[in-house]
Amino acid sequence: MLRIALIIIIFIGANPALAERRVAMVIGNSDYQHATRLPNPQNDAKAISAKLTTLGFDVFLHENLGGQDFRVALGAFAEEALRADLAVVFYAGHGIEMGGRNYLIPIDAKMTSEATAQFEALSLDSVLTTVRNAGKLGLIMLDACRDNPFANTMTRKNGTRAVSRGLAPVSLDGEAGTLVSFAAQAGDTADDGTGMHSPYTEALLELLDQPGLEVGALFQRVTKVVKDKTGGRQKPMYRIQPPEDLVYLVPQDAAYVPPPTILAPEAPQPRQEDPLIVYLAAVQSQTRSALEDFIARYPNHAKTADAKKLLFDIADREFWEVTKQQDTISAYNTYILAFSNGQFAARAKARKQVLELAAAPKPTPKPAPPAPQPNPQMSGIRTSCPALNAGASVQSIRTNDTLFVRAEGGKNFPVVGELPYNANGVNLGSCSSSGWCAVTYGCISGYSFEKYLRRGTGGHSQSRYAGQYHVVNHPLDQKLNVRSGPSTKYAVIAELPPTAVGVTVADCQMQRGFSKPWCALQWQGISGWAYGKYLADTSGRNPQP
Repeated sequence: MLRIALIIIIFIGANPALAERRVAMVIGNSDYQHATRLPNPQNDAKAISAKLTTLGFDVFLHENLGGQDFRVALGAFAEEALRADLAVVFYAGHGIEMGGRNYLIPIDAKMTSEATAQFEALSLDSVLTTVRNAGKLGLIMLDACRDNPFANTMTRKNGTRAVSRGLAPVSLDGEAGTLVSFAAQAGDTADDGTGMHSPYTEALLELLDQPGLEVGALFQRVTKVVKDKTGGRQKPMYRIQPPEDLVYLVPQDAAYVPPPTILAPEAPQPRQEDPLIVYLAAVQSQTRSALEDFIARYPNHAKTADAKKLLFDIADREFWEVTKQQDTISAYNTYILAFSNGQFAARAKARKQVLELAAAPKPTPKPAPPAPQPNPQMSGIRTSCPALNAGASVQSIRTNDTLFVRAEGGKNFPVVGELPYNANGVNLGSCSSSGWCAVTYGCISGYSFEKYLRRGTGGHSQSRYAGQYHVVNHPLDQKLNVRSGPSTKYAVIAELPPTAVGVTVADCQMQRGFSKPWCALQWQGISGWAYGKYLADTSGRNPQP
């Protein structure tokens, strides 16, 4: 025991940072009760917890916190931060910006309106107040910029959405020794990731324990790594008020331990390995070999069943990727037989059914009567939409948002359609003294609030979705419905043939319950909204959320 104590004393003397008191609260919210489950925040939180533990932090790990538990955990951590040199908070889950302020969302929040949501969620300001109690540095890492499903369901104001996607930047003026890192830039969303971790968490796991990185330089490197991993789609940002002295999570010389000059005569003891540390390292590696090694060495450990489940999931995912590339009925049959309860079983069965229907013999069609239109492709297709060349446009709508069109002039009348934020060529009719105007935009007609309309060109910046597309992959080669708004709740106002090309898209919107965006489009006299799953650009790609 004397030998071990001497080594510990010498190690701390060579690494002064390890004498600091370091505390961390790590939160992973995945199982949202009123929104789609996020697969990765719990994985991210566990891996970050393990990493911070190896860096000398006393870690308080929480998973799936409801509102009351969230507040209790934050209050308890405030006491720890008061007695610490470094205080860290890592949060993975949903976050949202309302009125320029950022909020972290507990799993039991309903978020039905902006008025009630601010009492259900926890403000980022309250978390900042907690970490500012630390002696040297308060650090917040937010993997909370995922595309938020609550943004589409909360009460809207005056025809516009009341909340924004992504998070807003924060001001740290006068708060020396504080750093806040966001997974994406202000107003942008971040990937949840296709593996076990999000790209942002992967970058943190890669860089947090690198020696000699001052915290500002550390998060500069995090930004570059995430940007490279995502092909430039996602770029983290951070805000910092530098501390009085430079802060390193791992000093440059942390890996060096001088040899002890005095050794007790006690015989060397064999190193005791912690199976839980081996398990966490295997999970972080995301490799078969590490998980198989843990299972072989600790067949009766409490975490062995979890390791086997992770190993099964890796095999499931790898086999599914091969199956998708083959894309045959035989390949999907093999997958379903091997992984009958796998995470992709439902998709395999659905794709197999599509291939079987396509391969089934088709009855000989009866001769069709001569088409009344000169263009055979337009047979049975409605083309009565007015052209988008009138003299008005939408204004003052936030980029990538929409303007409601109602059945009558008043906000209590039902919504019958929506106009994209950059709509030009709107036919603006008479306006009432209450400020509601009759509008026509192609096949969409009704009433909108005059505040968001103007005579002349709107001058909006072009949407990142804008461009030329064509119809693809529509089930059984059916015609593609065009609706008055971006959802199936709106009426069908026109149709596109399954072979339509040269479709012009002005903007696209994500909607709750859909994996692809809905797009405002026009084609040969038809205009309205269609589901982006059945649209592709010249490279064959769907509009990407």
